Amino acid sequence: MKMSLRAFRRWLAALLLLLLLPVGVASAQVVVTVNGNLAHADISLVNGLQTYTGEVTIIFDTPINLTAQSLNLTAMLVSPADPALTSRLPSGTAIDPAFPVLITVEPIPVTDRIFASRFQADDGSEASLSFVNAYDMEIHTHALVFTPNTPYRVFKAPLGGNFVDMTADVLNGSVRGRGRSGGFSQFLLVKDTRAETVLGLPVIALGKLVDLQLRLVGAILGNVLRLELTGLLNNVQLALVSLNYAAALVQIDLFILRVDQEAGTNIPNVWRAQRDLVNDAGDLDGLARSLRYSINRLNGGP
Repeated sequence: MKMSLRAFRRWLAALLLLLLLPVGVASAQVVVTVNGNLAHADISLVNGLQTYTGEVTIIFDTPINLTAQSLNLTAMLVSPADPALTSRLPSGTAIDPAFPVLITVEPIPVTDRIFASRFQADDGSEASLSFVNAYDMEIHTHALVFTPNTPYRVFKAPLGGNFVDMTADVLNGSVRGRGRSGGFSQFLLVKDTRAETVLGLPVIALGKLVDLQLRLVGAILGNVLRLELTGLLNNVQLALVSLNYAAALVQIDLFILRVDQEAGTNIPNVWRAQRDLVNDAGDLDGLARSLRYSINRLNGGP
């Protein structure tokens, strides 16, 4: 079949455009699928001749209106040396050039979606996401190599804010970083080479404990429950400074149990895309489980 002159010119222009694209131009593909309370994203980011692949799995306790559209999960390549990003990470941590991927999860309220210069009416097909308690997130990539005592961690930050360690576990295959939280924003798999102890003190765990204590101060709780939970964290602190990590695990497990028992009754536990509610239970749970991970490592765990 002969090609017309006009069609040939269009084909030639497209070919020239493809050939003239600079090597550094990046393209992204993020495919999100939802099955019940589970959202899964396949990520493929291309920069020149290099392709970076990974997966993100998010399992919700009880989601409402969970769709690929309502979740609004995106991913992009970043420069590991970008000061705008490295300044948001703690000293002693770094983005591995083998997987320089920034993941953003920013559910958008339906009333904020604008089409053709007007608000789109909510027909129920893309209603705002909400969930109770927390979600479990796993970032998995074959680009990183798992080793015993792996330095890779999952870090989380609000948009433009500082990143903090939210790791609840790191598993083989090749690297699967897991964390739990009550809210969203941005996520990185980070190489954390900070010392877990300094002068004999478990500084990483103590830092996470301070973050958890401060979050508890800001939570909406009754006085009796606040006093109980504060006492449990005080017990964790006493056990940590005494280097009694087994005792610290017992106390943080009790804290996690009590938060779970009181969530939705005496601790607010709902997150909504409208950002009009504070998910105290989900935040406390996530911070406590990350602290538990650090204590368990100190106690000889993986």
